[in-house]
Amino acid sequence: MSLRNTFAGALAVLVLATVSIPASAQVGAGAIKGLLGQASDSALDQLSKPGAFSADQAIRIALPGVGSSKGVTDLMNLASKAGLTGDINGALNRAAEQAAAQAKPIFRAAIDKATLSDAMGALRGDNGATEYLKKSTGPEILAQLQPLVRAALQSSGVLQQTSQLSALGMTDAKLTDYVASKTSDGIFTYVGREETRMRQNPLETGKNLLQGIKGMKF
Repeated sequence: MSLRNTFAGALAVLVLATVSIPASAQVGAGAIKGLLGQASDSALDQLSKPGAFSADQAIRIALPGVGSSKGVTDLMNLASKAGLTGDINGALNRAAEQAAAQAKPIFRAAIDKATLSDAMGALRGDNGATEYLKKSTGPEILAQLQPLVRAALQSSGVLQQTSQLSALGMTDAKLTDYVASKTSDGIFTYVGREETRMRQNPLETGKNLLQGIKGMKF
């Protein structure tokens, strides 16, 4: 066997050990980051497609209520009378999709910066690495998503429309924070799904990781 094939085989063993991890195995942080990088790229590709957020009930974004239950009802009634509700809900989800389309560098940077010092904890369960990333870098990722979301809401005209609802507490800042938070939650939901899928298909995952391993930062 050539030296090249031996090296490729050794990398394959490392990757496959990571994606089909037993609780007591020793793994490298680089392979975990590779798994997360591939999972986040795949998730963001899916979520940047038109209709992705609105089509999935688990992550769909709707106009939030403000304050008490009466406030929620008043807000929705006012929005409906103004002819905003359906259009705004669609625009909120489109804003999330636009943010997802630009979020790859944000997630890659967060993955690269994560120390993953507790590698075993990150690998427990079907989406332990995703949960680790969310816990360790979630607030930073959310902060960086906010300007992307605000720009999308601004360009779509949503912020101009919701100014009509400011009397009930629906300010631009609150709406931006809300949509950014929902966008972050949706992205992490999909990254977790991708991690679970990759763990369940270790051979295909190992192949994909090996193809991109040359330019990956560990």
